[in-house]
Amino acid sequence: MAEVSIPVCETVSLAIEPPDVENVGQLVTSAKNTSKNNPRTLNKGDYSNLFTFVIMLIGIALSSTSTSAFSKYILPLGLFGFAGGITNWLAVKMLFDRIPFLYGSGVIPRQFIAIRTNVKDTIMATFFDESYLTRYLNERASALASSVDLSSMIRNKVNDPSFDSNLAKKLNELAAKPEGAMITMLAGMFGSVELMIPQLKPIIVSLGEAIVSELTSTSFDITQFITIEKIKQELDSLMEEKLQELTPEIVKLLLEQVIREHLSWLVIWGNVFGGLIGLVSTAAGYGHEK
Repeated sequence: MAEVSIPVCETVSLAIEPPDVENVGQLVTSAKNTSKNNPRTLNKGDYSNLFTFVIMLIGIALSSTSTSAFSKYILPLGLFGFAGGITNWLAVKMLFDRIPFLYGSGVIPRQFIAIRTNVKDTIMATFFDESYLTRYLNERASALASSVDLSSMIRNKVNDPSFDSNLAKKLNELAAKPEGAMITMLAGMFGSVELMIPQLKPIIVSLGEAIVSELTSTSFDITQFITIEKIKQELDSLMEEKLQELTPEIVKLLLEQVIREHLSWLVIWGNVFGGLIGLVSTAAGYGHEK
């Protein structure tokens, strides 16, 4: 009996739903179009920096014109708040962009190879560990096998005109050998090997369907055809190939879409804590003559 062969890629594609985006290039194109159609505007971090900068200017003006006890707190509130916010804004900026004369800036573009490698390793370790794949495939094996209409494939192959000539050729080759004496005898009863084919085809189809039914039963174990380790190797190769498309610019765009907007909270809290430090230092008497 011929061995049943299930290609690795087909097995993997049955178990894992394909992504909506066909390739990384489309995702990046979408990100670029979004950036082009929606140019960057001021976010909450920018407004927070602007607010503390205005307070700082007011404090500078009041420091030379006002003598009230309250006015002495305005300048340190604005100055320290703006210093804290602008420092955090610069730190966020340095994550994504290279800034001249600032060593260490542009961390993401410079470390894109390590980033994409860590992404792959994390996904493989988290989502495709051996125990999970084994459990998942064992649970879904019968449903996955049933989704492939192997019975129809067998019938179509047997009914193909080329099947008759191929089967006749194999039977003639077997009949020429000592172990093919039974075929020679049957061929004599039917008139020739070729005349036996129409009688054999229904038996072949029935046998094939019975084998398929047994293979796709609830006891079907896909690991009989392909090992979990082989599936992991295919997944690893697939991800490695796709990750080669991730250039520094692409990595930067993808991460910007995910986290840059939320990093503005770092700027806001820099303003808040910087302002509080300014108020506390002023209340404690630092920066003022005794």
